[in-house]
Parts: sequence; structure tokens; C-alpha cells
Amino acid sequence: MRKLVLTTLITLGTLQAQAYDYPYLVFQNTEGTTTVLAVEQLSITISNGQLVATNADGTQSLPLTDLSKMYFTQQADLTGISNAGTQEEEVVEIFTTGGVKLGKYLNVNEAKISLKPGLYILKSKQKSFKIVVK
Repeated sequence: MRKLVLTTLITLGTLQAQAYDYPYLVFQNTEGTTTVLAVEQLSITISNGQLVATNADGTQSLPLTDLSKMYFTQQADLTGISNAGTQEEEVVEIFTTGGVKLGKYLNVNEAKISLKPGLYILKSKQKSFKIVVK
């Protein structure tokens, strides 16, 4: 418990120090879903196992057990990557979220069948998407 509290305090201290350099703070959960918050007037507290972030736009509560990453960014729209909701019938390349290329597939469906559960980045000729394989 002490380690968690110490890590949390160090993290919050780091957030305070870096907040002035970046306009947005991103929280990513274990499924890869992100929440982007403007840093201006941002207040972060921890209550009942929830990270509670409040700014001019309102309040977001995020379960601490679901958070996997927290980082700053210059853009509200992270990378232009969106959920792949359409059936792409063209060759796609699949990458890990860290940028490692995993392979090339004939289409989105073939890629989804071949991949293990997780979050991936899919690139076609004209678009980039994130896909979650369950």
C-alpha cells in the first residue's frame, strides 16, 4: 500500500511539473480507450479507488485498476487514429501500439482473425485505425 501511495504522489508531482509544457493529458485504460483532458485548470485527486480529474469541461472519474498509461500531448486528437468500424477490402498492415510491424493482411477481417487479443494499429493506403481484438 505504501508503494502505491508513494508512486501516486510521485506521479501527481510529475504531472504538476509537466502540465505547463503540454495542453492535454491523456489517460489510457487497459483496453486501449483514451480520455483526453485539457490541462488548463486541471485538478486531480484520488478517491475510493478512482482517479478524479476536474477541469473547465467537467469531471471525469477513472478507476485506478483500469488505467494503464497516463501521458501529455500537444494535440487533443491524438494521432488521427480512429476505431476501425468499416469493412476495409484492401491490403492492410498491422502494428503494435509501440510501432512494431506485425504483418500484412488482405483485409481487416483477415487481420482480426490472425491476431491475438489486444489493441493494434491498422494502416491501409489512406487511413490509420485502431482495432481491438477480443
